[in-house]
Amino acid sequence: MVEREDVLSFNYYTYGEAFSGSDKGKRYRIIKEERDEDKKVLSVCVWPEPFAFEHTDEDKKIFKDFSFDEEGLEEAVKFINDTQPANFL
Repeated sequence: MVEREDVLSFNYYTYGEAFSGSDKGKRYRIIKEERDEDKKVLSVCVWPEPFAFEHTDEDKKIFKDFSFDEEGLEEAVKFINDTQPANFL
């Protein structure tokens, strides 16, 4: 199970760098994205192991956006824990 403290501090995401990890057969990625000029979100992706984000087919990835704040990061962790990607082993 992924815990809130496993995904770094919220400040890390303000720099626009992706954070990725894995947990019991699935991988995940969190990154800040801008949906328009004024809207920033935390974009989360979950997919089955064993491959990295860039080497996984798009149809195996599950994406969801969250508010760009601490609460959004907490919701993202819950989403990671609750989501089982296609072809999950």
